[in-house]
Formats: sequence, C-alpha cells, structure tokens
Amino acid sequence: MNGDYQTALLSRRRFLQAAVSIPCLTVLSGTVNWAEEVRAGVVEPTAEEAEAAIAAMIATSASNVTPERLAACETLQRSVDRLRAAEFGEYFRSNADEARKWEEERAILRYLNASFEKAIGEIKETTVPEGSVVLWHIYNMGYVVKTPTQAFAIDIKHRRAAELVPLIDFLLVTHKHGDHYTDAFCNAVAEAGKPVVTNFIDNEWKTPEEGREYVFGDCAIKTRLVDHNARLVKFVTTYEIDCGPKSGNFVIFHVGDACNVNQLKAEAPIDAFIPHLAVGLDVPKAVNETLKPKSTLLSHILELGHAIDQWRWSYAYGYDACKKCANDSVILPVWSEKFTYSR
Repeated sequence: MNGDYQTALLSRRRFLQAAVSIPCLTVLSGTVNWAEEVRAGVVEPTAEEAEAAIAAMIATSASNVTPERLAACETLQRSVDRLRAAEFGEYFRSNADEARKWEEERAILRYLNASFEKAIGEIKETTVPEGSVVLWHIYNMGYVVKTPTQAFAIDIKHRRAAELVPLIDFLLVTHKHGDHYTDAFCNAVAEAGKPVVTNFIDNEWKTPEEGREYVFGDCAIKTRLVDHNARLVKFVTTYEIDCGPKSGNFVIFHVGDACNVNQLKAEAPIDAFIPHLAVGLDVPKAVNETLKPKSTLLSHILELGHAIDQWRWSYAYGYDACKKCANDSVILPVWSEKFTYSR
C-alpha cells in the first residue's frame, strides 16, 4: 500500500487511546439512553465552529488520527446529537432548496453535503494507475470503488446518490434495510442499463440463497448469504470482490451487517475488509484470527436515520472499536474519506 494508507501508523494507537478520554466523545459507548432533556442540553455548533470542523475533517486522514481531527469529531458530534431521525428523514426527502435550509441550520447535514461534493469531484477526476485501487467512503456503509478499468458502488444511501449513476458500472447491495439502499437509486442504476445486484430485487442479477458468482468486466465477485441476527437469517449478502488483474487482483470483502464471524468466508487473501462495527460481529476476532485482512475500514457510524439513542454509533464508539482490535491496520473512515491502495 502507498503512503496514503501508511502515514503515521505508529502514532495512531496513541491518538485512539486519547480519543475515548475526551468528554464530548464518550457518548454512545455501549448502552445509551438519550432523553429529550439531554438532547436539549447539547449545543449546536456555531457556523464558524462547523466550518472549521468540516475543513479539518476533509484535510486530515483516518490513517493519522490527529488532535485536530478529534476536536472536529467532538464539534460535529454535538450536531449529530441534536438531530432527530425524523428530521433527517425530512432532509433526505427534501428538494435542493429545502435541503440548503436544513444544511444552514445543522452542521452535520452541511458536512454530509460537503463531503459528498468532495467525493464526487474526486471520483470524476481520479485516474487510477495500473496496480492500484481507490475507495471513497460515502455514508454509513456506502463505498465507491474505482479501479484502472472500472468503477462500482456498494450500499449507497445519499440524497444526491443519483449523481453517481453515470460514474459507476454496477451496484452491489448487501441487504434490504433502508440505511443501505434506496429504491430510487437502484431504479436509476437499472434504468441506465447497469447491473444492480441484491438478494431481494427480482432481476437477472438477484443472488439466491446458496450464493452466486458474477463477472462484470475485470471484476470477479463471489457472494454468500449470512445472518443479520438470530431473526434475520441469510438476510445479508457478503461480497468478495477481486478487482481484476489491472488492479493487482486487489480483493475487497464487504460484509454489510453480517453478525456472525463464523459465517464469514473468503477464498482469497483480503486487502480491504469492510464490516459493521456494532452489529454483534466479533470484529477483533475477524481481523486478528479469522480473516486477517491487510486493512479494515470499520463502518456504520453516525447513521442519522436511526434514533439518537438507538443504533446511531458515535465517533467515540468507532475509535473505541478500533482500539479494541489492537491492530494498526484497523481504521475509522469519515464521510468522503479517500483510500488509495497500491501493490
């Protein structure tokens, strides 16, 4: 991997240790009960604070968790903890003019939009050299991947997702939960004549219970259905994606909301492992014993569609999850984070 990933790995663990000691970042570690009166006590960042925090998030790197990034996380977390799930739903469904009003009032929504603007600009402009792969974290567990020959998306949910349609060759969706896909985006990709792979849409690309293999251009994909929890059995599709010879056969293993480490199977060595950090999956075991990936991108923090006190994991929770893995290759991406991997 190149310098984008390797920067200051030796210092990361020290900063992660510090992260969980910051008072405003200790929210949501385990069980949470955010009553409305507690929410009312959280102060929305000022415009100046928000602007500085957003700039810091964009300028810093998940591979080098500096005090500047931690301070920005602290600022933005205040806005996260002020935003009700219903308000996010209104924002998500709003038109452009209404969205701008929401973004003016809420720092976290301003950041969500600014991060997408950054990512889509880079996706358009980035030429990937042979032997490399570039990933962008979009939101929740959403990623756009660009290889020397193709681009594709996984688990995209964003109010501006339609802008990605011309830029990708196919779409992968892990499961039928509204924080991992939207009908509108799936339909837009399909209407553009591009494959949409799910285990729930009845099209030619639907993944059966026993799994299936796909080839799209240079990409070869192996799928398996695994459990989300004890009730939702074989509900989640895992994707083992070989990005092709021009990428150096770089392998991404995106497992969506898979909960059982014993169900995670990959045939090839994994270069980038993308798990949910808090769905019951034993991530330290997956990272250090079962899969042993070269890098891990812990995902699913700040899902704004979830209630403040239910399944909306904070930056602090994410940094603590990294710390528990005790592995410097485990990092916590933020929205629009770009990762360049080279052989």
